[in-house]
Amino acid sequence: MQPLNRNRRRILQGGLAAGSLFLPVPWAWVWAQSEGALKLLRAPKMALVLGNGAYKESPLKNPVNDARAIGDALKASGFEVTLRLDSRREEMAAAVQAYAKALADRKAVGLFYYAGHGLQLAWRNYMMPVDMDIDTVADVPKQGVEVNALLQGLTKAENPMNIIILDACRDNPFGHVKGVEQKGLSQMDAPNNSLLAYATAPGNVASDGEGENGLYTENFLREMKVREAKIEEVFKRVRLNVRLKSKGAQVPWESTSLEEDFWFQPPGALAAVAQEEVERRRKEEQAAREKRFAEEDAERRRRQEQAQREAKLAAEAAERKRQQELAALEQKRRVEEAERKARLEAAIKEAQRTAEEAERKRRQEEAERAARLAEEAAARKFKQELELREKQRAEEEVERKRREEQVLREARFAEEEAARKRKQELAEAEQRRAREDDERRRQQSAGPGQLAKLSDADKIRLLDEEAAIWDKAKATKDLALIEAYLLRYPTGSFSEIAQLELDRALARAGEKKVEIINDAANPFTKGSANANTNFIVGDSYTYRMVDAISRVEQRQFTRTITAIVDEEVRFDDGQIFDLLGNVIQFSDGRHIKGQQTVPLEYSVGRRWTSRFIVTFPNGVRAQSETECVISVREKITVPAGTFDVFRVQSRTFSQSPKGQVELRTVIWRAPVEVRLPILREEARFAQGRQIFSSRGELVSFKQQ
Repeated sequence: MQPLNRNRRRILQGGLAAGSLFLPVPWAWVWAQSEGALKLLRAPKMALVLGNGAYKESPLKNPVNDARAIGDALKASGFEVTLRLDSRREEMAAAVQAYAKALADRKAVGLFYYAGHGLQLAWRNYMMPVDMDIDTVADVPKQGVEVNALLQGLTKAENPMNIIILDACRDNPFGHVKGVEQKGLSQMDAPNNSLLAYATAPGNVASDGEGENGLYTENFLREMKVREAKIEEVFKRVRLNVRLKSKGAQVPWESTSLEEDFWFQPPGALAAVAQEEVERRRKEEQAAREKRFAEEDAERRRRQEQAQREAKLAAEAAERKRQQELAALEQKRRVEEAERKARLEAAIKEAQRTAEEAERKRRQEEAERAARLAEEAAARKFKQELELREKQRAEEEVERKRREEQVLREARFAEEEAARKRKQELAEAEQRRAREDDERRRQQSAGPGQLAKLSDADKIRLLDEEAAIWDKAKATKDLALIEAYLLRYPTGSFSEIAQLELDRALARAGEKKVEIINDAANPFTKGSANANTNFIVGDSYTYRMVDAISRVEQRQFTRTITAIVDEEVRFDDGQIFDLLGNVIQFSDGRHIKGQQTVPLEYSVGRRWTSRFIVTFPNGVRAQSETECVISVREKITVPAGTFDVFRVQSRTFSQSPKGQVELRTVIWRAPVEVRLPILREEARFAQGRQIFSSRGELVSFKQQ
């Protein structure tokens, strides 16, 4: 295995160079680079990276190293990274909550990574903080951070995509706790638009690694740095390398519901288009901010000038009122003075008239003295009144100034409140504009992300080249050649059957591969299954064809295996399948190279694309491409019985000299129980018009 590792980069670069030639053609909607993938590249990218190793019991040496290394690699890939090491429960829970909120606020692509101890209890998975102290199973929910809570937060965030990586299946430190019976983590299905990756298969434990990093993270760090590798290719290569390194003792596992491609190191053309769009948006936002700031500044100055004018008018009005009040006081004083003098004169005359001859002078002096005293008393009273009025005027002046200051404060507050409302309205308008822009781009049939087109001849040539590499590996059954093919073409046209051949070759070499622990009682997953490939000569399958609308039976036929030659399953009607059930040759002589519409592994949400060439008996070759998705797991009943099935939906576009044909197919498969389909419905379209439909139901089968 060591020579293969030394040449690994050369192999991957060759495969990526070949793979980059599978570019859009006008009729193949799955080959075109979608606007959704470009949207992911343009979106902000945020990561929360947790590494716990400093446990009181069963400490781990590598999670902290793993988390630091992952954080550095993600920063280099354009992620904003929050790194938390050796966290207590409160710190972990707060970090997860803040991360989900940030994704919701910014609608960013999210990546969550956790390395440390983890366990499952009642089908729920828990990440364990360093301050855990587990004595009984009742302590687990109280002290652990539940993965489900994380997934629920990500679902509510409604951000465009999430990657969740759990390297949390280290050797079980909880053997002393009664009730914790299962090892590792429980199987869970990925939420919408997410990829959920475990360092090893559910129900198993992972290696902490012999070097500076855990085995899983060591390989993930290497693969995520490969230029132009799609995320699915990254995790498939990680799975292969970890499996080979551990000799099957650790096999990583993923559940995915991703609908768009994503790259840690995107192709240069796509990155350039995305960066141009980001820069354009940045300039637009900058211009909008500058315009908004200018408008706000102008409005602020206008309001300030208005407040100053209003304050000046208020001050002038107060001064006029004060002058009027002073004039009124002066007029009142003059009237009172005249009245006082008149009273004084009357008093003097009255004193003079009443004075007797003997006492006239005395009485006159008495009257004058009395008048003088009265005048002094009046003067004192008038002075007191003037002082009182002056005091009142001073108090009124203070009150006037207080009211003026209150007016200015209220004007400033009104100005600030108006600015806040205006800023909020502008932010809401900007959000609406962004949503409208996204919707407009989504509705465009051909966006700036579409790359250069490739001729049909070049596509056929590239598939022939890949087929030659696979045919050599298949013919020799050389383990190194099979591994090399999967490293070069992890999502290639023969990758599913190559994975099966790898399983068989490693089993022959003595590998004891760990298996996923499936349980129908687990409420968090629809489960997964591997295809039953144990075809045996003599196995037979009887189908009936019915009208797709009326369900009226039209005919029945039986297909029986007559031979298995070089992993080709041959039937009595001339059809040839591979061991997964993919068609290699039809009974009418059409030959198919590279069809992978029947997978090795089944799980709800899984998507894949199959590109292949159909060669007709007259030598004409037609290109085809199929996009498949396992949409649901359910029970169905057909004449052969009731089965637990996976529903596989697909759309196939074929291009030939006669034009383009679209085939829409739904196949229900019970991959473990029955090796061929339980039910198949298909409709064929040409130039947008349905030209054919059929429904085939399994009537009976015989398998040894």
